[in-house]
Amino acid sequence: MDYLRNHCWCHSAHWDSKPFDCQIIVSLYSYREGYKEDWENLTVESKYHHETYANEWVESMKAVWKEHGREKPPEEIEDYRQRVGNRTIRELKPEVLEWLAENVPDVAEGKGWCVGDKSYNAGGITSSYAVFFQRRRDAMAFIKRWSVHQKPINYCQYFTDVRKKLNLETGKYES
Repeated sequence: MDYLRNHCWCHSAHWDSKPFDCQIIVSLYSYREGYKEDWENLTVESKYHHETYANEWVESMKAVWKEHGREKPPEEIEDYRQRVGNRTIRELKPEVLEWLAENVPDVAEGKGWCVGDKSYNAGGITSSYAVFFQRRRDAMAFIKRWSVHQKPINYCQYFTDVRKKLNLETGKYES
């Protein structure tokens, strides 16, 4: 997992599909060295149909088909809409969501944490996953509880220009 403190937000929170402003993101990745175990331990694959994406893609393709004289019958367009809208996404496992709900208190402005809703997670890079936090202590408690390393692999505090990388062999940070 990585820890980033910066000007951050989730544009579509799982609570209400509204923006969630915060300063901390904890990121998981499926493809980087040292991250795979956390990825597999914390997330699960899920299917989702992204209706907005499907509709936008189909409308753009209709114009292309028309331009090339290849207009499609309605049933073929509907089949295409279903295929392009289907997405495989990752979601946090129920026990992880339960831990967050029980251990990360709200702040005066609202929730203390969030993850993106299904649309958010289907619309971008599906090989990473972000958990957004309001407070450093909550983000670090999450990492300590759920990461096999119990520390972030990359720690970045943008405002004070602190950047550290965890040496996976020694368990110590290098600048």
